[in-house]
Amino acid sequence: MKRSALQHKQFLIDCLNLSLHGVFPGDHIPQLDKDQWPGIEAQAEYHSVAPLIYRVIQQHNIPVPQQQLQKIKGLVLRHRRANAIRFSCLQEIATLFGDNDIELIALKGAALAHILYDDPSLRPMNDMDLLVAPEKAGAAAHLLAGLGYSMPHGLHRFNHRPHHLPMLQKKVQGLTVTIELHTDTMHRDSPKSMTIHDLTEQPQTFQSGQARIRAMGHMDMLYHLCRHGFSASRELRLIHLFDIMAYATKFHDRIDWPKLRKQYPYVINGIRCVHFIFPCRGALAGTVQPPTIRPPDRCGEAMRPLSKIVKKGRPWSTVFKELFLPSPWWKHACYGIKPEESLRRCDWIAHPAMVARSLFLRCISAGYYLFHPPQRPQINKQETQ
Repeated sequence: MKRSALQHKQFLIDCLNLSLHGVFPGDHIPQLDKDQWPGIEAQAEYHSVAPLIYRVIQQHNIPVPQQQLQKIKGLVLRHRRANAIRFSCLQEIATLFGDNDIELIALKGAALAHILYDDPSLRPMNDMDLLVAPEKAGAAAHLLAGLGYSMPHGLHRFNHRPHHLPMLQKKVQGLTVTIELHTDTMHRDSPKSMTIHDLTEQPQTFQSGQARIRAMGHMDMLYHLCRHGFSASRELRLIHLFDIMAYATKFHDRIDWPKLRKQYPYVINGIRCVHFIFPCRGALAGTVQPPTIRPPDRCGEAMRPLSKIVKKGRPWSTVFKELFLPSPWWKHACYGIKPEESLRRCDWIAHPAMVARSLFLRCISAGYYLFHPPQRPQINKQETQ
């Protein structure tokens, strides 16, 4: 990563820590040198934190050059409008699904914007992830077709039997609203699975306009956020880590921590790994006992998607290094290994096995489509009438 990008990222981290905890003794107000500001808005947008950063800048009177400040403010206004349109669509979908006896659970940003943040416009999204029962997915897709959604893209040839249907999209007031209709909260590369039938506690609800919408309970929510945030198929953004620490902090008193520790030890380890970027304080620190050791190398850096690693024209030595030597911090988080413990077994067994499994699944998918060419799914709107 270029030096300017590292400086921008650290500025964003410092601002997000102010948003998370306020000013603590010994903290410093984030600042950049005059020649370091250009491009800060692009990094804020990449990490999906522009609205949060703008609020921190305003609250703490952080001096930012007018040009960069106006660009960040422009992003804030854009996300505010986009989220208002998306949540209007979500309300419509929730009402329609409820009328047709299809249980719906909003995932990730669609739920967090209302549950975790005091203003839904603070949590940018590219799409809305919605979970339905596997046996209801077809009916749900046809209902969405009745609302004007279509599937412009079919399944990729390397993505046979995915955890969500192909993207459903429609234009609303000039914005392309994208819905990912999930049947499983876990990515196909994950050996784990969690469908709507596997939740360990009752869903919670939130109000969006006139609609009451369901979201996962606290333990399932944190487990999903950690599994998603540390997935080997994602490019890690700061918002994913901030969501985890902010959620654990805000709802600390409502979470059954002994039960969570027993049911999902992965979450406890995940929070302890996020601590190296967003330190946990107060009661949460007493609960998870954050590590006191030196941070692992390349903190906050994740393994990139296989599609970006194994690309035609890249030297095999580069591909091999990226596949098998990802960030130590990420391996601790992804594989649920305590930061204090050795990664030797992971380096030689667990991680190579995961890479082999992922490549094998893609080979199986490619082989399947040699005999079953992928076709764009057709949704018959008349069936929903």
